[in-house]
Amino acid sequence: MINITSTSNLGIFLPSNNKALAQVLSSATIKELEILTQGKDLKSIMGNILKQSGSSDSKDKMLLDLIKKNPTLSNLGEPTKTIKDLLHSIKKVQQTTQSLNLQKAIPTEEKPDNKSFELTKTLQNKGEADTKLQTLEKVLKTLTTDIKEIKNNNGLDLKQKFKNSGVILESKLADVKNPQNELKSTLIVLANKLQKSPLAQSKNIVNEAKSLLNTEILKSATPQDTVEALKERPKQLQEVANKVETLVLKLKTAIKSADTIHSPTLSRAIEVLEHKIEPRVLTSENFKLTPVKEALEEVSLVMRKSFTVESKGILASLEKIFQSIKTIDATVDAFLKEKLPQEISKLTETIKHVITKDDVLYDKDTKHILNKLQTLQTAQKIHPHNNVKEILTNDLKAVLMKTSEELQKNPHVNQNEVLKNIEKLSLQIDHYQLVSQLSNGAAMYLPFSWDMMDEGSIHMQKSEDDTFNVAINLKLKEYGELSVTLSLYEKNQVNIHIYSANKELKEIVKQNIASLRSGLIDAQITPREIRISEPKSKLQHLHYQANDDTLDMGFEVKA
Repeated sequence: MINITSTSNLGIFLPSNNKALAQVLSSATIKELEILTQGKDLKSIMGNILKQSGSSDSKDKMLLDLIKKNPTLSNLGEPTKTIKDLLHSIKKVQQTTQSLNLQKAIPTEEKPDNKSFELTKTLQNKGEADTKLQTLEKVLKTLTTDIKEIKNNNGLDLKQKFKNSGVILESKLADVKNPQNELKSTLIVLANKLQKSPLAQSKNIVNEAKSLLNTEILKSATPQDTVEALKERPKQLQEVANKVETLVLKLKTAIKSADTIHSPTLSRAIEVLEHKIEPRVLTSENFKLTPVKEALEEVSLVMRKSFTVESKGILASLEKIFQSIKTIDATVDAFLKEKLPQEISKLTETIKHVITKDDVLYDKDTKHILNKLQTLQTAQKIHPHNNVKEILTNDLKAVLMKTSEELQKNPHVNQNEVLKNIEKLSLQIDHYQLVSQLSNGAAMYLPFSWDMMDEGSIHMQKSEDDTFNVAINLKLKEYGELSVTLSLYEKNQVNIHIYSANKELKEIVKQNIASLRSGLIDAQITPREIRISEPKSKLQHLHYQANDDTLDMGFEVKA
């Protein structure tokens, strides 16, 4: 059974809960344990680890080193393969169940009564276990989706896969929010915001929001609410949900009357356009004229549908820029000579000024509030246990725990292989959790499949100067080990360092540097440098390294 507590570590550092930690402590020498803590008993060792957790002091580093040296953990392999093995073992169990069901389908008179009774009893006992296996199979399959099939909806699908990988289960449970308090906070922000609007429809929406805030459920909701402390009130929940739904409809209707110049499409187009004319993008290796023209055309398309007076002047400025582009070649020198970056910058500032002059009902923040309310407009969504239920249903570690528990209660034919793989996968997840906690970062396996990849892991860390560092460690079927480190700083500037000993792979990377640069720029990320290097050493577990000291190696490749 999964117990939900409010403690920050949620059992990650208890040997009884974290199999990886238990393995490390069982193989540590007395001298190593003495270095970790002054006490010699397990209780004081664990107490000391809990106090020092995340502080990156010598004790954390010592424990991290023990994890790295532990033979069981170093030979675990990657979760990706274990997931495939587990899916295969689940399939075998399901085939056995189908066989039993076929036997039961034979007319009773053709089988001895005692066998019929035992078979029926066996199938009844396995019903719940089969349900849990089906749930586990579903979660596992989502983590083996081919990366080519993942939708590119601003990375949301990929983000969800990482969230449900099992590695951050306890963190999600610790941060779980009461949706009723979330709804209350959203309504307060909306009411305060629309108070500034003189429009009649805004005043109606403010009244609706205040009426909702005066309901018994929302009046009593506080940020300190715990999920366990809240009582179920189905009738009141449904009443609140109905009112939220009505408010959402009114807000949608009001926003639809806005001019196209205030649409999110235009805001996104402006952001893209500004990125295309950043000084760091306007270099010979980064600049491409076609994407700039496409961004301008996107802005023009939205502006033509606008009916404001200001739009006519903006469209006239756009036409002048288009005429100038027609007369130049596609080089950055010609683009700069015509002073087009300054003209485009002036245009975007004018559009942004017009947008800010509009009524608050139509701005981006109000649309964001609307999106939030849309996720809270049913009784189920504002039920206090909904967030926890959703986490436990979709998170791999939670589902593994439930399935293992159910299989042990109701033994199943051919279950040993399933339990063995569940145990191994749980240990691998615990291993990543422990490394994440002690390195004060996030270490994870890659929760998707790729036909060229055997294994893959990623470690993310934020430095004191607000730089985000990411280390990706891959083992490719054809080209061997590949390590990639990325440093993201100044909002959208990135340095990329690629390490491989395979000459053929390095040649392929060099040939595709231009495409990589273009892809990053299209995603509004500016590549400052891309280096390809020989690996300094063969690191099987790159995520053990908090700081990559190999960044000065190799040479930069420019397109």
